[in-house]
Amino acid sequence: MMSGGERLMLVIPCYNEAARLDRDAFMRALQDMAWLDLCFVNDGSTDDTARVLRELATLSPTRVDVLTLPQNRGKAEAVRQGLQHASERATLCGFWDADLSAPLSELPALRAVFERVSDVDWVFGIRLKALGRHITRGALRHYLGRLFATVASALLNVGAYDTQCGAKLFRVTPLLRTVISEPFLSRWIFDVELLSRADSLLRFAGTGRVLNDLVFEQPLSVWHHQAGSKVKSTDFVRALREVLLVRGGRKAWARRV
Repeated sequence: MMSGGERLMLVIPCYNEAARLDRDAFMRALQDMAWLDLCFVNDGSTDDTARVLRELATLSPTRVDVLTLPQNRGKAEAVRQGLQHASERATLCGFWDADLSAPLSELPALRAVFERVSDVDWVFGIRLKALGRHITRGALRHYLGRLFATVASALLNVGAYDTQCGAKLFRVTPLLRTVISEPFLSRWIFDVELLSRADSLLRFAGTGRVLNDLVFEQPLSVWHHQAGSKVKSTDFVRALREVLLVRGGRKAWARRV
């Protein structure tokens, strides 16, 4: 169970985000959520991102950390290093897309799942289009995303509805620390690789626990595609190649148990 004071450190990977980083939104979130800390990871940005993040850290020095990678390593590595940092400082951690496609007002609902659903350690936001929800995505992105999630789930046996939504929270456990202990094989679909690594470890641990016990997918109330996304529809083919790469690495993780 989760105590009301349990802290969450949220990782925000940033690559050339100076022009669109909503500083006011992050500051409001810190004001409204006393349990929240932020860890921005500057992934070798070549614009003014470093200055913007320094300003944020100055505004709230006890609740904003900034990690700087000397060169661009990609979102997967930026998130991994951020989660390693966060897991040493809080009992809950997670990552969130810097463009705030999912507004930070969605955070409390995701965090509350840890208390509402017993034994859940990972909570993933999903973009489920339904009445009463405000989810806006281009039709092509939506259908490619659904196709990718279906193919990836089938090939890796992870059963996820929406693997690529950039709103994910984790309870800090030995399993999580093991999953993020090494760089990801994939550069684009590390979200899927997180699930695949965890599934391999759980299957061979002999505890009887399975991925469906560990992860809870929570529908978001609001998600809006933001202009300037660095993901292109053509990356779909690259992502499928990476699924096969991740699938090939499953046995190595199973041997860790």
